[in-house]
Amino acid sequence: MKKVVFIFALMLSTIAANAQGMFDKLEDLDDVSAVVVTKDAFDLLRKFPDAQSKDMKVFNTAKGLKELKVFSTENMSIASDMERMVNSAIKSGKMTQLVRVKDKGNRVKIYIKASKNKDIVNEVLMFVKSNKSIKNDDKPSSTVISLLGEINMNELAEIANDYEKKK
Repeated sequence: MKKVVFIFALMLSTIAANAQGMFDKLEDLDDVSAVVVTKDAFDLLRKFPDAQSKDMKVFNTAKGLKELKVFSTENMSIASDMERMVNSAIKSGKMTQLVRVKDKGNRVKIYIKASKNKDIVNEVLMFVKSNKSIKNDDKPSSTVISLLGEINMNELAEIANDYEKKK
């Protein structure tokens, strides 16, 4: 029985590790632009004096952020791979669709993975697929944005409301 439990736990940890690192291989591809912001960078930003101002409230709100990854490409073959990776991450991570937008052939999908506390989100995954737009110089592109860590949705809603009031 202990062997079965051990094997099951090992399988689950492998699946979880693969889901989080699934997009890492995109970073090594020449046709992919990548930005990765680590927990240390978020911690460092919060230490600056300006981080205490209202405009920097978002950094203080995201105390539990571990990582932000953004990958973008205009290579349609890689874009297809990215979309498959996103779909796989959604299924394996049991994520919930939050928003889906379609406008002039452009699509945006946002998924979250909530914690037991419904006010806290552990992961946000966004996939943006842009087709040729009205301008002839725009190329089709795809972008994946992955945000890991504890994100308090109530505090983010407050920031969004403050932003709207300033407009």
